[in-house]
Amino acid sequence: MINKVLDFVAYIKAKQSFYSKEDNLDDTLSFSDKAFNFIAANTKEDFLHKWGGEITDEDLKWERIGNLELDWELTLENIYLYGGFKNWGFSDALVSHSPDYKSIACQHEYFTEDEERFLKEETFFFCKSAHGMGDGTYGIFHRTKEKYPFDILYLDNGRFFKTNFSLDSYYQAMIDSMAVCGWQYFYLDFEEIKIKCADFKVGYWLLYPYTDGLIESPLGRNVTKETSRLDAVLHHMEVCVYLLPKIFTDKDFSYHKQRLEAFKVFLNK
Repeated sequence: MINKVLDFVAYIKAKQSFYSKEDNLDDTLSFSDKAFNFIAANTKEDFLHKWGGEITDEDLKWERIGNLELDWELTLENIYLYGGFKNWGFSDALVSHSPDYKSIACQHEYFTEDEERFLKEETFFFCKSAHGMGDGTYGIFHRTKEKYPFDILYLDNGRFFKTNFSLDSYYQAMIDSMAVCGWQYFYLDFEEIKIKCADFKVGYWLLYPYTDGLIESPLGRNVTKETSRLDAVLHHMEVCVYLLPKIFTDKDFSYHKQRLEAFKVFLNK
């Protein structure tokens, strides 16, 4: 899977039609065995001390792409879309103290006291989504001594969601979705999306392209600061299903189309 992620970044990097794109693929490929072995040895020791268990050499290989990042963005048919990711050292994600989520624009004020405690004490992010403009959207580990591999959650600006992802399936889904901003919503439970987004205002990544003089999508309703996140997510999924096949003509997005249609049916029950 690590090679698939590297190949995916190389695929995006090779495209000539994008308005702008950034990556650090070359730096990642030059990551030395000496540096990796040093980090791996320390991570094994820290993991045993913190969680009381062993971490496998296979899992430690993820540190090879621990700081890999990618940005892409373009405008097509007067619609703006962007994607990408930034990995956050897997050694840190496994054994470091939990981060200050307020400092990474996760709109801390929206969390309940219990959610805030949970995020601070039991989680750590391993991947920031669409990192060019995707503040507050992360793949995070729910870290406990009772279970490893850790469960993966999706955090989106004041709301977090359960997933069925392993690390392999998380990155496979990201690749299948071209790492487009908000791709995780195509894989989440519909009921949870509805419950957590219906009465919650739109997040920054959903709002940005459609307001303040920027591009308004011709595909549906205007998205404003007063739009519910549920409506904004649905609109964004429609944009993705419409535009991704036009951008990546050699890729198959039938899954995303099916999920969008199933989501609409669910919401209209």
